[in-house]
Amino acid sequence: MDVDPDLVRAVQRGEPGAMEELITATYLQVHRHCLRLLRDPSDAADATQEVFLRVTRSVFGFRGESSFGTWLYRVTQNVCSTALRRRGDAAARGALAGPDPFAVPGGRRDLTADDDVESDYLDAERTMVIHTALETLSDDDRAVIVLRDIQGLTTRQTAEALGISDSATKVRLHRAHARLRQVVGG
Repeated sequence: MDVDPDLVRAVQRGEPGAMEELITATYLQVHRHCLRLLRDPSDAADATQEVFLRVTRSVFGFRGESSFGTWLYRVTQNVCSTALRRRGDAAARGALAGPDPFAVPGGRRDLTADDDVESDYLDAERTMVIHTALETLSDDDRAVIVLRDIQGLTTRQTAEALGISDSATKVRLHRAHARLRQVVGG
């Protein structure tokens, strides 16, 4: 999530309209991330609102030790983790992947004009298998996969968002991929 550092500084200075501009610039990405983690539109809307309440309260303390986008992912992750713990619904703790399967060798492929209905069906079926498999993973495994594979954060950004080291992120991602492959049967 790229956020203009000048906009963040404008918010911290209390410039009129800066907070509204910041929220407008990041709202959709935060909401999508909440929806992927919580899998419920109502819960995602509540979590998104909570994220921006926390941002409004905490942005003045943001020191810029990481990018604002990484900090915002961390806030979002924390809010969603809290919502999941409060909800206590283990079956609803899955996260939706994008339209393409990931973390499975050969799972991602480029579609060409030569693809036919059968190939499209198999792709959709493979994606559903991945989505279902994600529901069986722990919150930690799912979080690292969502941040790294779906959101496309770098290892460093993922580590900062999760509050762990780069090497711990790599290990956690490797193990999460292995668990996902095991569940999928690959």
